Amino acid sequence: MPRRPPLTRLLTVLLLGAAGCTSSSPAPAPGATGPVTTPTPSATLAPAELATCGALLPALPEEIDPGVERRPVGGDTGRFAAWGDPAVTLECGSLPGDPGEPPAIVNGVSWTVRDIGAGFRWTTVGLALTIAVDIPDSYENGAELVNPLAAPILAIVGPGPTPAPSF
Repeated sequence: MPRRPPLTRLLTVLLLGAAGCTSSSPAPAPGATGPVTTPTPSATLAPAELATCGALLPALPEEIDPGVERRPVGGDTGRFAAWGDPAVTLECGSLPGDPGEPPAIVNGVSWTVRDIGAGFRWTTVGLALTIAVDIPDSYENGAELVNPLAAPILAIVGPGPTPAPSF
């Protein structure tokens, strides 16, 4: 089994790759347009948070990288979006990421990145609602895939409350 690179080296490669690469993903496999089965949402949301997700999902792009196109989702369609094959999935209103991880900033959005075995989970930091994006290992550069998600996330979800200063 091949070893994964240390996370700090991986983040450096991902962030540098976002600046100059043109495509990070394989061409979608034929038949990759069917619904993606989504898991049970990881967190319970208040009605206002569900409304934010309801505004965010239709504002997300139809394509996040050349050939990585939006797909329908099965299950909780008000909280999830998916693209490509294998599916890159987004959960609106997920549990927060690991606060100990140093954030990577992609197009103005801070993300923690965690190895989840078969890929990486990118989780927003400092927003009014946590967004998680699971990216399978078959994609070479996660930063390129979350980059086009940043503008709608920032516009609709917005920053979280500013913490009170500590003295």
